[in-house]
Amino acid sequence: MKVSTLPQDDLMAEQDPRTMPVSMGRRRILVVDHDDEIRLSACNQLTQWGFEAIGEANGVSGLARLAHTTPTSAFAGMLLEMDMPVLGGMAVLQEMKDRHPTIPVIVMGHIPHIDKLRNAVRMWAQEYIVKPFDPELLRLKCASVFSGPPH
Repeated sequence: MKVSTLPQDDLMAEQDPRTMPVSMGRRRILVVDHDDEIRLSACNQLTQWGFEAIGEANGVSGLARLAHTTPTSAFAGMLLEMDMPVLGGMAVLQEMKDRHPTIPVIVMGHIPHIDKLRNAVRMWAQEYIVKPFDPELLRLKCASVFSGPPH
């Protein structure tokens, strides 16, 4: 799923893709979450902040998407739901650590899964965010973790 570009928010001017060097392009972020509403919301937010957001509904399709990328379509990061019915977040995170160690991951989950989120960060994830997420906190974490060039 590719989300179309939405108008830029004035607060996000520093993330405006029009100010990025043409050779760099928009940083692609893979959003993996089985909840359609949350996945679409996260993709929309990322798009507003100047990222190209691609959504996948489960860990299997997310990893398959990564396996079929080329250097010109590389991902700069992943937002990953930890509690998914098809290939859970910890399994996906382990695959990311083993096969895609240069792609930073922010894990997401609801407050009852806070221990799982913290364990994911201890294991390898760069950051976590609790759902429902505060858009400003998500923006700050994404800007911090996904700020480098695509890998």
